[in-house]
Amino acid sequence: MRKLFLGAPLVVLAAGTLTSCQTVGQRAAAPLPETEQVISNTLKDLYMAASAAPPQSSEQKKLILRMADRAGNGKELLLTMRAADGVFPHSEPDVRDVITTKMMRVATIDQMSDYAKQYPVTPESARSYVQRMFQLGDGQSDPRVWQRIRAAASRLKLPDLEREAQAKADQLGSR
Repeated sequence: MRKLFLGAPLVVLAAGTLTSCQTVGQRAAAPLPETEQVISNTLKDLYMAASAAPPQSSEQKKLILRMADRAGNGKELLLTMRAADGVFPHSEPDVRDVITTKMMRVATIDQMSDYAKQYPVTPESARSYVQRMFQLGDGQSDPRVWQRIRAAASRLKLPDLEREAQAKADQLGSR
């Protein structure tokens, strides 16, 4: 009986530890709010160097690829795409694919929506891109969030996800 009594606190402690790990993992999956995202000095320096490099040169492309590699939040990724605009043809996937993949990990719904408005997302990435927006939208009670997701799904030609987002917006709007 004594062993059973001494084991109970250990079980409670283990359960608490597992719960806290899960909560931390869930928080880590959510991007920083845009107001807390900053553009690092390193990225600013790379941006300035890319601006000073000869237009569409291999040097400029290398600097922008380095920006894409170093960017760690949505603001930095959008800055990188602005730098890449006109340097890389839209048909050249190098930078776009790297940034699209990173956007799904570190950007907010608004940043992802803005990105999908301004830049092409490949058909191969489109579904997972919008599904990530759905994940970030879970728990959001503002129907405008779901309208933005719907608009992104429409632009990316995903009618099933567009309908699903519209249904969620309608449901929240009727409350």
